[in-house]
Amino acid sequence: MQNNLKKKKSDVLFGYLLVTGTAFFTAFSYIFGKKVSEDLYPETVAFYWFFGAFLFAILKRTLFGLFGTKFRVNIDDLGQYKDVMIISSIVTVFGVAFWIIALRSAGPPVTSFLMKFQVVFSVILGAFFLNERLRKLEFFGIALTIIGGLVITYDTPIFELKGAFFAILAAFCYSCLFVIVRRKGSSLNMMMVATLRALGVSVIGISYLLISGRFQLPSNIDLLYMLIGGTCGAYIGKALQFQAIKLVDVSRTTAVTPLEAVFVVLLTFIFFDTMPSFLKLVGGGLIVLGVVFLLVFRKENVN
Repeated sequence: MQNNLKKKKSDVLFGYLLVTGTAFFTAFSYIFGKKVSEDLYPETVAFYWFFGAFLFAILKRTLFGLFGTKFRVNIDDLGQYKDVMIISSIVTVFGVAFWIIALRSAGPPVTSFLMKFQVVFSVILGAFFLNERLRKLEFFGIALTIIGGLVITYDTPIFELKGAFFAILAAFCYSCLFVIVRRKGSSLNMMMVATLRALGVSVIGISYLLISGRFQLPSNIDLLYMLIGGTCGAYIGKALQFQAIKLVDVSRTTAVTPLEAVFVVLLTFIFFDTMPSFLKLVGGGLIVLGVVFLLVFRKENVN
């Protein structure tokens, strides 16, 4: 009994460590995403973004040897990944398109703050579909997050308001993604889930671009930005988060990501020498506080 309790605590701690890694790598994806030329269609960026992640996934074992043998999957077992690959790829296509539009309209810090609505959506979706119980005090955290969202969008130009709307849509898509992974892939290798997700989005993206005639060849520097950004966010960041989902409940894996917003603000200042306005920082702070509040009072699913 004691050994099981220790193992559970160890798994939860490791889960939080993985999500901290998610925040770090995802923050860099915001920066490189913003650096990409706005002359490229969002669909074009999405394709190269995830194609870069897929290439890294294929080459990682040879070049880096990441994560060891316990993350490898036998070819005979790949059929188990079909459902989660298809569904997660479709959801991700919409999520990443919304995210790119938000990034261009509202900028990295605001987009990152509003993407924390993943926590609210994940808590609600987790309660409905995964039987993860809500405590009364968690509703205060949800309300605080919503108030922060209203503050951060107060007196905002229409252009940025549009970006904020798409950031919230992206947050909803990614919350759905986490619930899908938890339900469909709890027994699967999360590194392989992330790899197949990147492949699925790449296939959907290139198919759409060729059929619609919107395929574009980026400049070398834009290609580099997209490959690096996709590797950091779409593969490494999400693989770590997917693995964390197996160790702690869905809402907790997203609740630790306020760190991502902190990293994004700091990196935006370093790379672009800009800071959000005081009002946006206050709104972002309320969102982060609401998310932290949710984390503190989040109760593990005991059903």
